[in-house]
Amino acid sequence: MHMQRKTWSITIAGLLWGVVCVAGAARPEITPGFQIVESVPEATNYGAPGVPRTQAVWLDMIHSAHKRIDVAAFYLANKPGSALAPVLDAVIARARDGVKVRFLLDRTFMKYSRDSVDRLRKVKNIEVRVLPMDALTGGVLHAKYMVVDGREVFVGSANWDWRALTQIHEIGARIRNARFARTFEASFDFDWHAAAHPDMPKLAKRAERSLPFAPVTAADPVTLHDNSGEALSAFPAFSPPSLIPHGVSAEQPALVRMIHDARHVLRVQVMTLTAIRQYGPKGWWTPVDAALRDAAARGVDVRIIVADWALREPMQAYLKSLAVLPHITVKFSHLPPSPQGFIDYARVEHAKYAVADDRSVYIGTGNWGWSYFNNTVDASVFAHGAGPAKTLIGIFDHDWSGPYVTTLEPGKDYKPPRTH
Repeated sequence: MHMQRKTWSITIAGLLWGVVCVAGAARPEITPGFQIVESVPEATNYGAPGVPRTQAVWLDMIHSAHKRIDVAAFYLANKPGSALAPVLDAVIARARDGVKVRFLLDRTFMKYSRDSVDRLRKVKNIEVRVLPMDALTGGVLHAKYMVVDGREVFVGSANWDWRALTQIHEIGARIRNARFARTFEASFDFDWHAAAHPDMPKLAKRAERSLPFAPVTAADPVTLHDNSGEALSAFPAFSPPSLIPHGVSAEQPALVRMIHDARHVLRVQVMTLTAIRQYGPKGWWTPVDAALRDAAARGVDVRIIVADWALREPMQAYLKSLAVLPHITVKFSHLPPSPQGFIDYARVEHAKYAVADDRSVYIGTGNWGWSYFNNTVDASVFAHGAGPAKTLIGIFDHDWSGPYVTTLEPGKDYKPPRTH
């Protein structure tokens, strides 16, 4: 009996030691499935702690590619010695190692892309196509996203422009999930085909075909984890509805639904915002405008930051029509000039994101206007979870109370800035 008790004591001590060892062991590193990404203009107080920067994320994704890199970009604007130069160098290096690379660009902005495109087209395994959205719908290819190896996606406001990495405030997201990436790949493949066969009636027929897999949608999101390991759900959405694969989610209804679901605080940061149709058929763009006003009428605290580029008329008058309402506050940001001096089309808030309460977020590639959702190629990610919301709220609130914003007063007139 004495020996039995001694054996039990040794066994219990061993178990306790095992528990202590496990508790003290290093926790395995978490590879997040969802990650917020930020571009920080130099010589500003932007830059959320712990949030990775756009160039570093792009380089990491490109260096890790083994089979394919697909990039949809509004345009390519490189500058020797700039932050974009090593990104393009990395793409070329991976192509020379056998990775297949496809760049899909907009036709109307090809003058900005010409030098980079001429260089890329000389490299084996790199193919470039130009999408004539101006002829198809009257819009542009405005999306900015990258899909690597059918396993991960970057989507966000940053153009493939050297300024977007060091001179403009941008927000994006990196999503690691094969079905999510395959859904983006389906949209890319549709537009890639459209660039080679720009026939709108035939493309409309093609859009009716069912995809050979179940895409990630608003009704069927994927479960991911953030940096802390906390679970969240996410789905992609695309524009324009006339040129997206059958079964994927369209952006505008998803955004309106998110605004309608807000109950306490709605934070919106976007370069420009207007319900006045400036491109395409003239008139009033109702859905998002009505959703914002309805949220305010329900008592939701609606906080909006736009760039000072939004101060041009008639957009300034529209923003004042929001600012005059109870529960809506509109601010515009004005970034200080670069220490290098004036840089054209830079030093601006270019982010496009929203946070509803403390749970739901939207990160997109388009500004909030009719054309971006109805005749232009754009893409976004919607996520429901405390982690992404907390990160974006921190970025938003830092800006909201920071030195670069001014509250828009309906009774004042504001001069728009020089952009170029």
